Amino acid sequence: MKLFDAVPSELFSVLSSPNRVLYSDALDVLYCAYRENLKIPENMLYMMLRSKLEQQLADATFDGEDIDEEELRDVSGRARFLIRKLCAKGWFEKERGEDFDEYITVPGYSSRLLELFHQLRDDSPIRGYSYVFGTYSTLKVADDGDNVYDKMAAIYSAYDNTQSLINLLQMVYHNVKHFFQVQIEMQEVNQVLASHFDDYGQKIAEAYIRPLKIKDSVPKYRGPIQAILKSWVQDDALLIAMSNAALQDKRGSTLEECRTDLLKKIFWVKERYDSIERDYLDEIDGQVRRYTRATTQKIENLTNRDHNVRGNLNYLLQELSRNRRASELVEQIQPAFQLYEQSFISEKSLWYRKRPGKRTKAEPVPIEDPSIDDEIMRQVQAMLHSEYDRAAVETYVENWLGQSDTCYSKDMQLQDDKAYIMSLLTVLASSDRNARYTVKELGGSFTENEYTVPQLQISRKEEKK
Repeated sequence: MKLFDAVPSELFSVLSSPNRVLYSDALDVLYCAYRENLKIPENMLYMMLRSKLEQQLADATFDGEDIDEEELRDVSGRARFLIRKLCAKGWFEKERGEDFDEYITVPGYSSRLLELFHQLRDDSPIRGYSYVFGTYSTLKVADDGDNVYDKMAAIYSAYDNTQSLINLLQMVYHNVKHFFQVQIEMQEVNQVLASHFDDYGQKIAEAYIRPLKIKDSVPKYRGPIQAILKSWVQDDALLIAMSNAALQDKRGSTLEECRTDLLKKIFWVKERYDSIERDYLDEIDGQVRRYTRATTQKIENLTNRDHNVRGNLNYLLQELSRNRRASELVEQIQPAFQLYEQSFISEKSLWYRKRPGKRTKAEPVPIEDPSIDDEIMRQVQAMLHSEYDRAAVETYVENWLGQSDTCYSKDMQLQDDKAYIMSLLTVLASSDRNARYTVKELGGSFTENEYTVPQLQISRKEEKK
């Protein structure tokens, strides 16, 4: 499904208008009303918009908007316009209740987007979820009990938690790289310190990395998680019982399909916990060390750039990068000192991608058609018209059919090369309209005396009356 098959086509138009700040604040007010109330009367949303956005509504110009003169006259009319605009674009719907009042209904796609927008606006400290401990505790409780349904549900819960853990680790990895890029552009010590200790320290290190290392540790719970899953996989009776529970829970259409799905999820979770440290945690640690080292060097350079050679050189290179006449200046300072490229050796230094060279047009190479000896052609034709002609193939097929109208690959008696060749010619000759039999492939293969042929059904054609 495409995005605008799931959401209205003009849903995001309010966020690209000149009054997008006002609309985004209005959506946050809608989110607060949605989270605090089961039923949202339109008058309640109207009063919340007036009280929370009164100054913004008064200052807005609404140039180019489809607002009526009566709505533009005062704050009340502008608040009514916001409700009408957001409803028209699909952010919510209206319905009339039993008391004849208008109520706001928030569709599923809108509630998800409102939740996302609110999270992006929220500056309060956040913490990572305990996906690893949640997986362990769910499996442990189910393993200690005797309820088959709990065990089946625990497998699906472990699968969902592990997927969420992988998504969290990917987010942490990319966020560390993002802070590294942000830090490169900073030229003030206070900016670097604030970014490192306030933004990175609170939003990444304390929120996600520290819990993964101490509280929600993968090495701590990986062994028990894999041990429980391994014991369940080895118990065939338990697997069948869990498959029945999954079938009753409509997680598959057949018992075998449910069993296959459970096994796939169990092995997927086990494999992820085998590779999660190597593929994710170690990579994140490497990025954190790189970011921390770069931040330390950045602070040192910015602090001492006016007092040592490194700081002066850093200042000089920055000015050269900003100046359009950098190439001329570089030529002028070249006699004073030499600049060398700094490199390092890593585990990937001995490998490099082979780059294809530039293709050049060469002289065409003539291809000579090999001449075929006439005597060889005569012998081949003689053999085909003797042992392997159409009449010989028909005779072989009649011997296979015997008194019945149908035979199969197992009836061919593949004792020698000739019988094997005849089986191949039988399939080729069946396409001839004059053939007295038909061949149907059944799927699979049949092997006899080291000869392998497809599973075939050979049937005698009915004679036309």
